[in-house]
Amino acid sequence: MENLISYKLKFEDDGVGVAKTLEFRAPDAAEALIIARSEAADRNVELWQSDRRLCQLRRTRQEVWTITPCSVSSITGVPA
Repeated sequence: MENLISYKLKFEDDGVGVAKTLEFRAPDAAEALIIARSEAADRNVELWQSDRRLCQLRRTRQEVWTITPCSVSSITGVPA
């Protein structure tokens, strides 16, 4: 059985939808992005792995993704 990792998608109240946090488990970040694909249509969302922010993403209605990585220090805990 695969080890599953805890992920969260954090949405802000952005005029498109209300603020919410969607928690789920996936084997890796690639699978987490597949889940985000169905949830983040035309909204800004942060992808978290447990308590670590991985990136901010936005998927437009035209299926174009913008992925903004977070700073290295927020991933490693060590200032850049």
